[in-house]
Amino acid sequence: MSSSIETAAPTPATRAARRPRHGKAKAILAIAAGTALLLGGGGTYAYWSTSTALTNTDITAGNLALTLGPGTWTLKGALQNTAANVTDIASVKIVPGDVLTLTQTLDVTLEGNTLAADLKAELGSTFAAAGLGENLDVAMTVSTYGTPIAENTYRLTAANNGIAVATVKITFDPGTDGQIGVGQKVNLSDVKFTLSQVGAAQN
Repeated sequence: MSSSIETAAPTPATRAARRPRHGKAKAILAIAAGTALLLGGGGTYAYWSTSTALTNTDITAGNLALTLGPGTWTLKGALQNTAANVTDIASVKIVPGDVLTLTQTLDVTLEGNTLAADLKAELGSTFAAAGLGENLDVAMTVSTYGTPIAENTYRLTAANNGIAVATVKITFDPGTDGQIGVGQKVNLSDVKFTLSQVGAAQN
């Protein structure tokens, strides 16, 4: 009589226990991947925020400008007591001791709460040339602007906005001897009025 051991057939419950739970595993992996993305910056968060614009904040830029109005010339010689009006400046032939004077209207625009600017009478190259040019002295005065801060230079502010009258005197050095400067010319356009805002480095 032979003996045998019979193996019991798996029950449905046993088969279910052995079956891999693929659906649950996939869900866990998906959650882990999503968490990693959020921690790594791949996600977005909605933080609270708000903003309020300023009101009544229009500001306006100021202005700086200089225009020249009518100008008149006079000429006074070394032996003359009074200056004579010059009707044609291009026809003038000056000699040592002469004083040629320009009376020039300036229209200055200075608009700005903190604006400061320097008004200058600057000279071009013909006034520095040997001979006639180097023997001409040029001096600008504007009586309404007070005391100049340097030669031919006035410091202006918004209080100086408006019309002013400048006087520019061109004096042929009476000590010029020999025939220095004879027949030479200077260009009066080399007398230039400039108005420049003053920066911190210039104060």
